[in-house]
Amino acid sequence: MLNCSDTPSLFVSPSHEIISFNAPLETMIKWFNPRLLQKGQLITAYKLPVSNKEYHRLFGEIISGKKIDTTVSCLTNISTIQYRVKGEPLYSSQGTILGVLFSFKHVGHHNALSEEIANLKLYFESIIAEAHEGVLFLQDDLSVLYYNEAIMKQSVYKNIHLLRQGNNILDIVNEKEREQTEFLLKLALSGKMIDREVPISGKDGHTHWFKIKLFPIKNQHEEIVGIAILSLDVSEKKKLELALHESEIRFKNIIENTPIALAVLDKDFKVIQLNSVAEELLGYNSQELIGTDLRSIIYCSYYDDSESSPWFENSDAFFTNLTSDRFISTINKAGELVTVDITINAYRFNTNKTIVLAARDVRVLLKQEEKLQLHSELFRKIAWQQSHEVRKPLANIKGITELLLDNATSSSIDLYLNYLKEATEELDTIIKNIVNQTYLTQGE
Repeated sequence: MLNCSDTPSLFVSPSHEIISFNAPLETMIKWFNPRLLQKGQLITAYKLPVSNKEYHRLFGEIISGKKIDTTVSCLTNISTIQYRVKGEPLYSSQGTILGVLFSFKHVGHHNALSEEIANLKLYFESIIAEAHEGVLFLQDDLSVLYYNEAIMKQSVYKNIHLLRQGNNILDIVNEKEREQTEFLLKLALSGKMIDREVPISGKDGHTHWFKIKLFPIKNQHEEIVGIAILSLDVSEKKKLELALHESEIRFKNIIENTPIALAVLDKDFKVIQLNSVAEELLGYNSQELIGTDLRSIIYCSYYDDSESSPWFENSDAFFTNLTSDRFISTINKAGELVTVDITINAYRFNTNKTIVLAARDVRVLLKQEEKLQLHSELFRKIAWQQSHEVRKPLANIKGITELLLDNATSSSIDLYLNYLKEATEELDTIIKNIVNQTYLTQGE
């Protein structure tokens, strides 16, 4: 009987259980509810064109034997809609009441609600289609409900051809990411919102990074009926971040392995990193000084001028020398007076402005100077030995050779003496060169 009517009609039992309904009513209920009507369910679990309070009032009148014919207003998110509601009790042949028959007729403009809903659907789909983010809606059983073109373009899954309405999303993702995906989907179905960057192995063999957001979709009863997923390919951004991270590691390694005491500071002179040489010089370990203003330990008059300097805020230069070769006295952790020769340079590193302070212990410099003086003295002794002690017997040999040549009695002896003379002259030249180079090295 109900299916013969074009008017949305509903038959419920005296205990409010759904006994029967027709197709027009099923369509109408979809406007107000995300889930389908089911026989045997309580009609009070669904939203109707009348409020719950109004339904119970009308039901009470009808179940007492009255027929009703009234007009009610239904406020939706789109507009206010009026319905003509009719109701009457139905009895068995023995006179026992079987239930209540309702009918709902929209008395506004013909198909106005359907048109508004269709327009709203069109607006919604247009917005989603133009979104640069991938959009995917899943039902609570993880089957695909809706997706936009962007998610098709972004996808790196080899099974992307399976992305169809009604298919389970877990059948589409790679085997490698299935466990991670299922874990995140379960979190969303439990009511949690997820916002994170995840790596995905692409069909091209490369790792792609996506920024994903998952959040539950709820009906008017606050029941979770699905999941919304937004995704954005951030592979290039992630590659840049990883490259910057690697360059930071290399920079820190260079600082650590430099044989000079180095302190890396931010623009407020707070310590970011100390190398082991700086720790030994100052007597502090890095953890003790990280975040500490180094001006409280090593004071330099440059600091007084630097805060008013526009360099920190305005300069785009990669490198700027702020001060060089200044002797500063400071106290180390043990209370010892330490004099250091400092150089301060500023760098633009990974868009951040960083200060590198290099400090050389003057005590070490003095020891190096003493060592150089000892080496210089040794060079002088070697030069004196070469120019006097070595050349003296050489000069004697040359003199004897000259005498023998003047008194030679045979051509064969004369030949050998000429060979000897050439050899001594060659040796003399070599010794002179060594002596000259020694004096040049010493700056004399």
